[in-house]
Amino acid sequence: MNVDEKKYPMLAQFTHRVKKAEREILGRDLEIRALLAAFMRPELCNVILLGEAGSGKTALVQGAMLKDTKRIYIEVDLARMIANLNDPNELAAELKALFDEAARYGQQEEHELVLFIDEFHQIVQLSAAAVEALKPLLADSGTRGIRVVAATTYEEFRKYISPNQPLVERLQRINLKQADKAMTVSILRGMANRYGVGSQFYNDSLFELIYEYTNRYIPANAQPRKSILVLDAMVGWARSEGRKLDRALLADVIRETEGVNVDFKVDATTIKKRLDQRVLSQHLATKAIESRLQICVADLNDKTKPMSTFLFTGSTGVGKTEMCKQLAKILFDDDRSLLRFDMTEYANPDSLERFRDSLTTRVWEHPYSIILLDEVEKACAPVTRILLQVLDDGRLSDRNNREVSFTNAYIVMTTNAASEIYATVAKYGEDDTGDGTKLQDEYMKLIKRSISETTGDNRFPPELVGRIDCIVPFQPLSENTMKGIVKMRLKCLSDDVMMKHNVKLYVADKVVDYLVTDQLTTDSNAGGARAVMSQLETDVTTPIAAYINSHPFVTSIGVTVKGTMTAENKHMLKSRAHVVVGEWHR
Repeated sequence: MNVDEKKYPMLAQFTHRVKKAEREILGRDLEIRALLAAFMRPELCNVILLGEAGSGKTALVQGAMLKDTKRIYIEVDLARMIANLNDPNELAAELKALFDEAARYGQQEEHELVLFIDEFHQIVQLSAAAVEALKPLLADSGTRGIRVVAATTYEEFRKYISPNQPLVERLQRINLKQADKAMTVSILRGMANRYGVGSQFYNDSLFELIYEYTNRYIPANAQPRKSILVLDAMVGWARSEGRKLDRALLADVIRETEGVNVDFKVDATTIKKRLDQRVLSQHLATKAIESRLQICVADLNDKTKPMSTFLFTGSTGVGKTEMCKQLAKILFDDDRSLLRFDMTEYANPDSLERFRDSLTTRVWEHPYSIILLDEVEKACAPVTRILLQVLDDGRLSDRNNREVSFTNAYIVMTTNAASEIYATVAKYGEDDTGDGTKLQDEYMKLIKRSISETTGDNRFPPELVGRIDCIVPFQPLSENTMKGIVKMRLKCLSDDVMMKHNVKLYVADKVVDYLVTDQLTTDSNAGGARAVMSQLETDVTTPIAAYINSHPFVTSIGVTVKGTMTAENKHMLKSRAHVVVGEWHR
């Protein structure tokens, strides 16, 4: 701001004129009118603009400046003011001096000043003394010819400002919604013309695609900024690399900036095959999942609800979590898209808001995801009611009243309800393939009835049953299946050792028998594959790691079993076998 530095040192050092808008301010007439109307009330002429980062708070002030020629709009450089402080409490004196100079400038120059303070929450966050000094300054600003426009996000307002009710009462609140499609497209069109590339866009279809892709793949940022940044990057790439401004360039920009492959397509014909490769002997489960996913891949699902809702039932360690991991890879090409919630953490009613906050935050950041609600029957009733809303409406409001959509997410709930049925299946219905013939024909009705009727700690909320698209039963693991899982894990371990240490790993067949047959229990609640994986890590992986660490030049390691296993001598009450790890010699 061009002012006399000697006469107005604070204004000269810590403020500058609000810049003219670089683009046309569209669709904000209502908010601009509200802002200017507030300036007409001397007793409460200060406002706070609330909106997500990038929603256009600064642009709104620029738009108001274009219409309001009676006042001078200046922005307070809060960062510079804070940087010069030796003590946070000095900020109180700095703000008072700044307001005094602004009042004196307005009186002597015969112009009211509008002080725009972006990131307003930083004052509250930094100095309680500054907040106390600010309250009377805001109360008297109207009579002194000063108007204040503060700006912050909903999150920062809720965290830092809203607890201070006297401060809130001195600021009129104006909420800025994100720019809609028409507004964003109009802004992008104006940008393209200003960049001199408008002729390369024959219609608005690519602008509309930018809007749709940024909403889909960059959910945590706000419109129109995220669309502007993407178009800006596209124009930069086009000029530096001679690329054509088209959908292919847009896809490359999204992939480079967000790590998302927008061209990824799900091959519905391979879903079951890929699941069966990673989750052994669960053919009934993979068939049920594939059948439901055919609807989603064909885009015939209800668009007002989550993509699909599954209930995985079965004893622990049979592959329910692993199935979710593989679904994330198949559906989103990224196992990081699995959002897992341990519902035992939300067993008390006072955990409701914590669950809402965690759920909406993570889904806002990753709308294309698998939401795994582990042991859902352990959640309290208020949390269950939140889930009912999600399943019914496909959306949920967060603590800032921002609506979060679940329509691009798959919801998987797991339950240990009906465990008594699965215990019977494990004892009398063992199945090496998991084709589920006996499970489907003889036990499925009992499982559904048990899920609906169970009471106590393992009670599955019956009101959820009717909202589930697919109940997926998991067959208890047979001994042969457990051996197959162990072999698969040992193969991965062998590959890992070779890749990281250039050491060849030889594992005797007897090791598999030891881990499964010698240690196995027929109890379906004993942990299944998870238990045997834990045993493998203790008896095999840990000794291998220790041997490598103490023998850095070894080139081959053998894993064998010494001693007699109980399976080899039925008269033994306790196994005398143990795993031995050492250098391997052919």
